Amino acid sequence: MIHINKIKIYLFKYKNKNPVLSSFGRMTFRSSLVIELIDQNNNSGFGEVWCNFPNHAGMYRFEIFKDYFANLLKKFEFENPSDPFSFFYEKFNSIKIQSGDYGAFSNIVSGIDCACWDLFSKNKKTPLNKLLNNNSPDKIQVYASGINRDEHKERINEARNLGIKKFKIKIGYDLKDDISSLESIEKFLNDNEDYMIDVNQAWKPDEVNSNINALNQFKYYWLEEPISADNSLNTIIHLINNHKNLAFGENITQMDNFIKLNDETQIKFLQPDIARYGGISHIMALKDKIINDKLYLHYLGGAVGLITSAHLMCSINQNGFLEYDINENALRTEILKPSVKIKDGYLLLNSSIGIGFNFSEVSKNYLDQYYEL
Repeated sequence: MIHINKIKIYLFKYKNKNPVLSSFGRMTFRSSLVIELIDQNNNSGFGEVWCNFPNHAGMYRFEIFKDYFANLLKKFEFENPSDPFSFFYEKFNSIKIQSGDYGAFSNIVSGIDCACWDLFSKNKKTPLNKLLNNNSPDKIQVYASGINRDEHKERINEARNLGIKKFKIKIGYDLKDDISSLESIEKFLNDNEDYMIDVNQAWKPDEVNSNINALNQFKYYWLEEPISADNSLNTIIHLINNHKNLAFGENITQMDNFIKLNDETQIKFLQPDIARYGGISHIMALKDKIINDKLYLHYLGGAVGLITSAHLMCSINQNGFLEYDINENALRTEILKPSVKIKDGYLLLNSSIGIGFNFSEVSKNYLDQYYEL
């Protein structure tokens, strides 16, 4: 039985030199909200809570965790790492409905779940990926994401220096300008490289078919989230079955919807995000119900969530590739020891137990808020 004796939560912030742009706004600074759970054996489990948007989402989730979750977590006991997810998901169902805020509470429960899996694997004295799948490799191929179309040459060259051969470009602005950018990108890429395009839910349902058809001339690997995830599942299913190589998942909140997309469409790329909805427990339950090589985990945040996602990807879809935000972000590159390494296009894990990483001394430079119980 694992007994949680102490809880720590860290809100890190990093001011961008250049704002990160998308079709739904600017990210002027990066945030990373990390939960640390310490057990009776002084093991620490780390999990990251999604808090990218809006700019102050991290502080909001920090306060919710402190006010609603902390006292319940301290002295919590569990034998199965999925038990806390089930408990907290049900515990806060009423307040999610009452407040209308499903996202923040689900994000926090997901971070708790990841921390519990890390803690559990440390008690088992095994790396997390080996706990999930004993035949898991210790590296996963990554693709570079977060690339603004007008900066694609600079960002792609940065990714190339890490051996990365796949790049995801943000579109969803003016269609003519998007087309012009894609023409430039295809001329810039080498024969052994691929690119994806991410619309970030920007197109309306009445324009999506014509917009996708206008892009049929291009050789993109996948086209991600062309419409809002709050459209009916039938609308999304119809769209997928009428167009090639569409990707959905980062904003899908229900496991049953992933299963339906797997069963009722030709989709090749399903993109759940462990820091947003369901944590590791959600994906481990999902992998037994869908084709595993369709799972390409979405991730955009700090180093803890990235490493946790890499462990999970290594265990469920070794031939897939994981999202790696190529924009400057010290919360991805500097706050952990050993530092996160990309070699020949692969993110490298290590043989240490759990997620295999801990906070670096430098992480203190980016600490904005801290709470301990």
